[in-house]
Amino acid sequence: MTKGQKRMKDLLVESVLEGEGLHKVLTYLQEATGRYITIADYRGKIYARTGGNVGASPDDHYLPLPCAESDDHLFYEPQTRRLFYCTGHGRKNGYIIVDDVGPEEHDIFAEPLEEASLAVKTFFAQAHTAESAENFHIHNLIADLLIRNINIKEIIKQANFCLDLNRLYYVCVMEPEQPLSEREMSLLHAHTKEWLRFNNLDIICTIWDKKYFVFICPTHYHEQTLEVDPGFEKHLANITRHQRDIKAKFGFSVSFGVGQKYPLPELHRSYQEALIALHLAKLTGKKSFVKHFSDLGVFTLVCQQDVEQLKRFCEKYLGKILDYDREHNKELLFTLRAFFDADLDAREAARRTYIHINTMRYRLRKIEELTNLKLHKIEERANLFIALKLYEVLVATGFLTEE
Repeated sequence: MTKGQKRMKDLLVESVLEGEGLHKVLTYLQEATGRYITIADYRGKIYARTGGNVGASPDDHYLPLPCAESDDHLFYEPQTRRLFYCTGHGRKNGYIIVDDVGPEEHDIFAEPLEEASLAVKTFFAQAHTAESAENFHIHNLIADLLIRNINIKEIIKQANFCLDLNRLYYVCVMEPEQPLSEREMSLLHAHTKEWLRFNNLDIICTIWDKKYFVFICPTHYHEQTLEVDPGFEKHLANITRHQRDIKAKFGFSVSFGVGQKYPLPELHRSYQEALIALHLAKLTGKKSFVKHFSDLGVFTLVCQQDVEQLKRFCEKYLGKILDYDREHNKELLFTLRAFFDADLDAREAARRTYIHINTMRYRLRKIEELTNLKLHKIEERANLFIALKLYEVLVATGFLTEE
């Protein structure tokens, strides 16, 4: 590296450290290459671009990145005629993208890209630190509201968000239908925050247990009376639109569970309801849905009880079945689930579980014997069905440990 090159690299880094952002870096790269330049982070989120602004819509702020497994910093994509320069590896690094590069000329841009790489890497290290701090603060705030038993008034005093003790809120839980990588989850999180701001929705969200997104949403007020709108039509419309936009932009299918409205000190109830709505809908085979707690039929009434009461209900009707399975290494609970899933058709349940019909009948009789209930009686059958679904939901949501 010549002294002139080292001096340019130092100048670009200094411009970032002095708070100029990527302006000087972008100007240098455009002059050195004569092409349009885009600078994006490791997720493809665009931070700077020549030849016009990034665009208003959150969808305009992201571009797909190559799936290059090589350790080389340079990667050429012939389909798009784009040259990608990766400044390193990991969440603190970014990409410099040069547009309209011919297949024989991309090597000539290596030198200016290398000179600018440290400045870009420095910028994204700063951006990552700031974003991580913000995400950490939001995550702890939501955990304080939904999980930890602490003073809500103190949370509001310390929060940088407009939370109001006199206002009603509800919790929405989103889960991708397919497992996503850490990078994909971070990408979806960043896009979601921008989407909410773009749509003027005063909602805060965080990634939860590396598989959920948890949203705290304020209620709407009636435009004329300024009273709280008791309905969920506007909320569900926004949620459905968000679901559709995620699918269109990234191809990710997501599902939502939505809890009811509560004041902040009781918001943990809305969180539990949202989880129940999400998992109960999944247990009935639904995909890519938006399910509100109030739309769960009889389970809306049952699940309004305290979690400990729900556990006791499950123990009352399923306790002996679970004990028997544990002691004899049997599958009575699995059999009962198959029987209900087959709409009480024992032959169909046997076919689905690959056992003989006589074995299925024996197991069903054993269930009746242990529970002292008769499966042909509607009321007793209904109690077993509700207990089974509650047990599955409590296990799925972490309120119970599976036997």
